[in-house]
Amino acid sequence: MLIEAELIARTIVLSSTKLPEATEVWAYRTLVAGYPGYRSRLADALIRLERVTVDPADRLRTSQEAVATARLIDPVQDHTATELLIWALDALQRNLYAAGRPAEGLAARREIIERYPADLHRQRGCSVNDCYAARTLPPVAEWIADLAS
Repeated sequence: MLIEAELIARTIVLSSTKLPEATEVWAYRTLVAGYPGYRSRLADALIRLERVTVDPADRLRTSQEAVATARLIDPVQDHTATELLIWALDALQRNLYAAGRPAEGLAARREIIERYPADLHRQRGCSVNDCYAARTLPPVAEWIADLAS
């Protein structure tokens, strides 16, 4: 059964059509069970799914899963680990504030500030930066100023 699900997931991932985000997340979840190297793709798919999800509770759960998955990515093996974690934390902190949990949202924001590299949004020919470069950047400089005051 697992082998069949894995074959279906590989077929879905290799498909040349634009997949619905939920289908892509299912495929990567299936593949991550046997191959941890797919964690970065799962985190990326979860972040994209969070953006199109309507229900606030589902958005929060999806962003929490994206953060948990991004934390498991080995930065030595994948140069996008930090960027994915920052984008996942950005989604999480927005959803925590929307859910009326500002203390937890502030903790996520502080972690973003701690991990934020100066060259995060420079194009490096990297799928993560290509995907997120057009998004509104987290106002990290403003957050640092707010924490200092």
